[in-house]
Amino acid sequence: MASKKHVVCQSCDINCVVEAEVKADGKIQTRCISEPHPTTPPNSICMKSVNADTIRTHKDRVLYPLKNVGSKRGEQKWERISWDQALDEIAEKLKKIIAKYGPESLAVTQSEINIQSEYGTLRRFMNLLGTPNWSAAMYMCIGNTSGLHRATYGSYSFASFDDSNCLLFIGKNLGQHNWISQYNALKAALKRGCKLIVLDPRRTKVAEMADIWLPLRYGTDAALFLGMINVIINEQLYDKEFVENWCVGFEELKERVQEYPLDKVAEITGCDAEEIRKAAVMFATEGPASIPWAVSTDMQKNSTSAIRAQCILRAITGSLKQGAELLGLPHSEFVSVSQIQMHEALPEEKKKIQLGTERYPLLTYTGMSAFEEPSARVYGEENRYFHNMAAFMANPTDMFTAMASEKPYPVKAFFTFASNALMGFANQENALAGLMNQELVVCYDQFINPTAQLADYILPGDHWLERPVVTPNWEGIPFANTSQQVVEPAGEAKDEYYVVRELAIRMGLEEHFPWKDRAELMNYRISPTGKDWEEFQKQFTYPSNIPDYFAPGGVGVATPSGKVELYSSVLEGLGYDPLPYYKEPEQTPISDPELAKEYPLTLFAGLREDPGFNSCYMQEGPLRNVEPDPVALLHPKTAQSLGLPSGEWIWVETTHGRLKLLLKHDGAQPEGTIRIPHGRWCPEQEGGPETGFSGAMLHNDAMVLSDDDWNLDPEQGLPNLRGGILAKAYKC
Repeated sequence: MASKKHVVCQSCDINCVVEAEVKADGKIQTRCISEPHPTTPPNSICMKSVNADTIRTHKDRVLYPLKNVGSKRGEQKWERISWDQALDEIAEKLKKIIAKYGPESLAVTQSEINIQSEYGTLRRFMNLLGTPNWSAAMYMCIGNTSGLHRATYGSYSFASFDDSNCLLFIGKNLGQHNWISQYNALKAALKRGCKLIVLDPRRTKVAEMADIWLPLRYGTDAALFLGMINVIINEQLYDKEFVENWCVGFEELKERVQEYPLDKVAEITGCDAEEIRKAAVMFATEGPASIPWAVSTDMQKNSTSAIRAQCILRAITGSLKQGAELLGLPHSEFVSVSQIQMHEALPEEKKKIQLGTERYPLLTYTGMSAFEEPSARVYGEENRYFHNMAAFMANPTDMFTAMASEKPYPVKAFFTFASNALMGFANQENALAGLMNQELVVCYDQFINPTAQLADYILPGDHWLERPVVTPNWEGIPFANTSQQVVEPAGEAKDEYYVVRELAIRMGLEEHFPWKDRAELMNYRISPTGKDWEEFQKQFTYPSNIPDYFAPGGVGVATPSGKVELYSSVLEGLGYDPLPYYKEPEQTPISDPELAKEYPLTLFAGLREDPGFNSCYMQEGPLRNVEPDPVALLHPKTAQSLGLPSGEWIWVETTHGRLKLLLKHDGAQPEGTIRIPHGRWCPEQEGGPETGFSGAMLHNDAMVLSDDDWNLDPEQGLPNLRGGILAKAYKC
């Protein structure tokens, strides 16, 4: 086999295509792809991809199954065991837990990246076993966005940079080491004359590239979008033909946005009213326009409304019809993930008790049932899984609460597949309490991260250079890339499907997993093409056939009405406002000026650091060395007023908790606000409770972020991480 391979980098979630070659010394060099690639612009490789082999070969990587033989959970006494022993013992313990508490007593979290290995078979295992309690951090990061895209136009909307004449960016500070392929696509679009509107409180490099920069107040995105819609409707700038033929609820929307005149929106957002108007006019008249996905609006008190308003902007300006926004679907030449998952195997009574159903049903089986008939009509499948993490999900807050309190029923077994679940959500103490109350914790991962430190068993996962895949495994993306295997897995590391199938066999489900290994599974998934993997992988990209949703006499979109629902029947049916709105969050200087006297700063969580991705790549080495300490950003004037010099350690505290960070002065940060990182821990520290699980309980943002109702989006239960809550900072 040739040593040079084309691979889809999975060091983060943007899926750039790069080239990998095994050198004479056995090390793997990753570099820019040498041939033009239709989904990845030239020169798209970042430091995470360049240093991928340093992670794959890191001395701390878990290479063999480990069993914790300590006397209590969290005690770090690891014993190497065989795969058969690990899987036998896990299966026996799981059988006993299910016999005592029922199958729903098993909860599972999974990462977006490692799901590329098993193509829905983990959900197949859970559905056949009888538990609905699957979740992921993607619940509050693009999964919720996808759910609301479905509620509006039946599918996930994918921005096409090549076909856009105007781009609206929401807090997206792209760069050489942050989603570089999209950064290069942005630069190419601007070079050909594409307009750029940026909504961001910070004066970032991307904001400086914009034609219009709107430095809105944290968490007011929904109000700003409603103001833009107000302008577009009242000044007759919308696509009248598309709205009349393919949208429902326009009159109700028109009435709602009259509540958001520009003077009111300017007061809420802190932006100039005329600049908001200019942005609205530009978006409507310079199109077709696109709004690429951004995580900022996924994690706010008004998330549901902010995301819905984005969908409405795309629709009423004709972007969906003109191709600047592509409505995705399961790849037309593959066996879909939905088919593999077998949601029909899960009994209806189990679907009804999925955790979160009572309070936040939209992404649960109950909420997703509204799409069964539309999905069958448009796509030929009722149980459309859609995007990696966007459907049939348990609410994370309710999941960890059930694990900790055993209410509404006991959850006593927890499996985490490469998700570092302890650190991935709000209210880290509740997640810790839930993990501590388990009878069985299994962690499939590459390193002993803080979640793995709480496990009974750690199963070694493979690396993306060690496995072939077809990516992205997102049912909403209109293409698929092939990624070739570069080397065999290190040590005894196994792919995710191996773990799923071996457990399924031990749980009496072997007949439902006929593919003996992932090679057979992959060949099954691509079988409609008539090719096997050896032939299939030679081609880089396989575009999907996208239907003309809006053709005369066409099937329309996969919503209950068959049209774009500006007024959402799905949200209305669940008891929520069918139109977007803005409501001031509880903890802001406006809503609680008395509390603001004690907590004078507005906090934004989720500073994306170039060398990291969520809680990954914290191990000592070239990536960690770029940003060795967890950093908080304050404007120099704000820091001076608080007596906090740059380069010193500080406490950042909210009404929920506090964490320790290294302060840096940053002139791009708005005055009166503080920005903190996500996912920081210290692998060089010993594990266990004595060190706060290698610093996770000291440095991770979830220590200061509440998941109480006051801080959750009321429709989906999303924690307000990026909408601004009150905080204070002081010297350690």
